[in-house]
Amino acid sequence: MTRLPPSPSDNGPQFSSKFHKKTALVFIDIQNDFITGSLGSPRASAILPKVYQLLDNHEWPFIAASQDWHPEGHVSFASAHPGLKAGDAVNITFLDSPLKTETQGVYADHCVPGTWGAEIEEGVKTRLQYLEGYLTPVNYIKKAQNHSVDSYSAFADNQYYQFTTLNSELTVHGVETIIVTGLITNACVRGTSIDGIKLGYEVILIDRLRNKQLSGAQKVWLYLIDYLFEPSSCL
Repeated sequence: MTRLPPSPSDNGPQFSSKFHKKTALVFIDIQNDFITGSLGSPRASAILPKVYQLLDNHEWPFIAASQDWHPEGHVSFASAHPGLKAGDAVNITFLDSPLKTETQGVYADHCVPGTWGAEIEEGVKTRLQYLEGYLTPVNYIKKAQNHSVDSYSAFADNQYYQFTTLNSELTVHGVETIIVTGLITNACVRGTSIDGIKLGYEVILIDRLRNKQLSGAQKVWLYLIDYLFEPSSCL
């Protein structure tokens, strides 16, 4: 794949606002709790203008928007593990094999259905509702609903015990390329991108919308993603 230049050439054609019918935009967890809520960060807020631009200035054949959708007492909540605090980790058993375990990070309670924090950020939500009503099919993917396992990827939980409807929706719409952006780079954006590659999609990660400032280990993960596909720098 050829890397796109950072901006249109004055002497060449302008970038089209329309994308090929086999391309989909996939938003990852652009929810209040990840922006100004219990897991909020100023770096998360910083991506919003570019997200708005993606929706205002381009025509998309299909859009998917994932949401963390945790039941109360979810395994990823520190409050569900007496003696642990946000930032700690716990070993949990695989749902399909009691002999296998994985390390689960724990966080402040977040994205519980029916709360403000679980809602998609207002500016994004308003734009999606407009497009959904008139122009573009929009599919909302609720993930991490199982009490006992987390889900970074919008395609499946971390143990691949259950899959969301995202892959089937993309298949129904004939999608071959997904453009991925959202929150948070080293977790759910990364997980979705890697699963997209595993499932045979061409994946484009919009690098100017990453909420960067990563640790050394996180940069390694991002490097591995970039090794598998070339991020676009067109925005």
